[in-house]
Order: sequence, then structure tokens, then C-alpha cells
Amino acid sequence: MSAGTTEVSTSPRSGGRGSAAVECEGPQRSTLIPGPLAPAEPVHAWRGLMLDSARTCWDAEVVHELLEVMSRYRLNRLHWHLTDDSGWRFAVPGYERLTEIGAHLPRPDYQWYDNVLPAKREMADSLARSRDLGGQYTAEEIAEVVDHARRLGIEILPEVDLPGHMAAAIRSYPELGDPRLRDVDPAQWDHPNDLLWPSEAAFDFLTASLRTVMDLFPFSAVHIGGDECKYWIWESDPDLVARFGDGVDSARPPLPDAQERAEAQRAESGPGSGSSGLGPRLQAHFTDHARSVLAERSRRPAAWDELLDSSTTGDELIVAWRHRAGASSALGSGNDWIFADCAHLYLNRVADDPETEPPGMFGTITPRGIIELEIPESPTLRGVQAAVWTEFILDREHLHHQLFPRLLAVAERAWCGADVEWEEFAPRLQAETAWLRAQGVLPAEEPTTTS
Repeated sequence: MSAGTTEVSTSPRSGGRGSAAVECEGPQRSTLIPGPLAPAEPVHAWRGLMLDSARTCWDAEVVHELLEVMSRYRLNRLHWHLTDDSGWRFAVPGYERLTEIGAHLPRPDYQWYDNVLPAKREMADSLARSRDLGGQYTAEEIAEVVDHARRLGIEILPEVDLPGHMAAAIRSYPELGDPRLRDVDPAQWDHPNDLLWPSEAAFDFLTASLRTVMDLFPFSAVHIGGDECKYWIWESDPDLVARFGDGVDSARPPLPDAQERAEAQRAESGPGSGSSGLGPRLQAHFTDHARSVLAERSRRPAAWDELLDSSTTGDELIVAWRHRAGASSALGSGNDWIFADCAHLYLNRVADDPETEPPGMFGTITPRGIIELEIPESPTLRGVQAAVWTEFILDREHLHHQLFPRLLAVAERAWCGADVEWEEFAPRLQAETAWLRAQGVLPAEEPTTTS
């Protein structure tokens, strides 16, 4: 396709969660966002979106289509969340059960999520039971996505979340997790089993996984997760305490608000409370190992902001997601960082009244709120990133409803900075939303009737 053209094409790869892909490749784009008065150079070098493929494994064609739309609006980073408790989405040589088991786990019902209307949660659960949301990306599919992204000027940040959020890997290879649960059916686990256990098997697995990621994604950084590690599980194991020592008391990283992420119950004090220094030291142990593997090919580690509560070197790129706490930690760290505040940029949250919206999490985010968002000024701030988590997002139409047109406001804000007036931006947003409808990215508006 020649530069500057826009058309809709249907790919033979389109499938159950795929659809027609909008193509707008090329440096000359007839778009109103960023606007005609936008600066020649962007305010933020990193202008990104995180896509969760661990909970819903999106058809590759959905990813291709998303890359095209991102390019139109000059977004240049796709943070691709490929592993989590719910699924593992790429093959690792020597670990075949990752794609035989970990890629096809039963979808949880998410009944513990209290940040979504129960009726909407049940609606999503009912739909999910009738659909296959699992799967994996072949090396060929990933290569096509990588090539497409590079042609569009988009860098992909692949994520392998470690050492927590590893339940899919542990269910595939129980020896990677809590030895107390190794021979217990997952349905009978009496506590979460999503933490890697410090062992030769776990470190060998991480080495193989990260080397595979570097083979698949020839970009500058790899995201290693680091969020929501349940230290109390490590610290409740007498064998681990005896092996590594209980450590001295240290400040625990603040847990996310209940409205952000549900957290398992834990003891308030004593063994297993997570209040000793053992947890951060074990996390640092895994981080150091991941860092050494990435250094083999001069790849930079990126991580969620909780990593700052354990061992860091200053080289990590920090994605600050926790509301207020994330940016505060990043500002004080000296690390390069990305503003990704969940209260303002997590587009799995509703855009309007939760009663009338598709299933989405509480905390309304509007395009105007994004445009008027206050982003901290910092010499180490490298960019802005939205995210879409897919616990309740099961198909392309719902995904696009959550993303558009709000992602366009993110693009405008990331390119132009704070120098955008809502009254000037709103007509451009309306025109671009109409373009998205005309291209089939959003459904056509229902015709109005008069009585």
C-alpha cells in the first residue's frame, strides 16, 4: 500500500474475534488528531497502549488492526501483555505444556471483583462460557505483527510478568510454584499459587522464556512485570524462611485499592503477613536474574512501579500504574518512567453510566477527563500510556467500544501535552469518531427516528 492511503481490507486470517482491518500505513495521514496546530515534535516520546492478551487471546488480525489505528494517531508503543494467571500466549522451546495447558485454561468467573456491577459481571461470565477465549500466537504470527509494527514506526514492549502472576505457567509445570501445592489439584488450592519459587527449575524456566521473547521481539526493552507479588505466601513457608532468613522489617509496598485489583486475604501480622523483608529480597533475586538474561542482548528491563519497592539499579523503565502511588514512587526513584495512572488511563473502566455501558470497571473515564488530565512534570518522564485489561472484554466490538474514541484523546494529550483546549479538540474528536465508524472500527450509529 502506498503512503498516505486509507482503505479497509479483509484478511483471510480474520476469525472469531477478528474482523476487517483498517489500513492507514504511511507518514502522511489525513487525520485531525493530533490537530493541525500540534507541535512538529511530540511532547512525549513514548505514546503507548497496553493490550491484555493473557485474559482474552485476541486474534492476530485484531492486533494488526489496532496497530493501524494507533499509527494513524501517532501512537508509537504497543505494550503487549502476553502472560498472566489466566493464560500463556507463546511457545517456549522445551516447555510444551505452556501452550498445551497454560494457553487453554478455564476462564475464571472473577466473582471476587467488586469493582464492576454484579449483573454486568455475570453477563460477561455467561458469554465467556460459550466462547473459546484461549489460544496462543505462533512464532509466524508474532513475526508478522513485529514486521507490521516496525513498518508503522511502532515499537512493541512484550511482557512476561514475573515472579508473580505466574499461575498459568505453574499450572503447566507445578514444580515452578509453591511446593506445598505441587500435588494438589488447583481447584483445591487453599491459597493462591501464582508466585515462582526460588529454585533451579524456576530460574531455568525464566532464562528460556526471556531468551525466547528476545528472539521473537527485536526491540529495545522487555517488560518483566514485578507487580502484585503476594509476599505473604513466600513468607508463610517455613522452609523458605529457614533457607533465606526472615529478614528485617521493611516497608511493604502499598497494595492497590480494592477498586483497582482484588487481593487475596492474608494474615495481618506474624508469619505470612508479608511484613518482613523476605518478600522484597526474593523478588529482587528474580529481578536480578531477569536483568542478567536481558543483558545478554543489551535489552532494557521495564517493570510496573511496585518493582521500586525491591531492588532496582536505576536502569529499569518504570510503568507507573498505581493511582498516585505509582507516579510518586517513580518521581522519587530517578528511573525513567511512563505515566499510566489506572484512575485516568485504564480504558477497561466505563466511559459512562455503568448501568448502560457494556461490562466495565468502576471509575468513569471520559475523553475530556483525559484531555484535562494533570500529568506530573519530571525530567525523567518519558511518556504516557493507556491500558485495556480484558477480564470482561471478550470480543472486538467490546474492545473497540472501550478504546475509542478515548484512545484518541490519549494520543492528542501525549503528542501535544497540556496545551489542548477541550472546546477546540471536541469537534475534531467527533469528526475522527465518524471516520472510525465509516471504516468499521466502530459500529455505524443507529439511525434516528422521529415520531
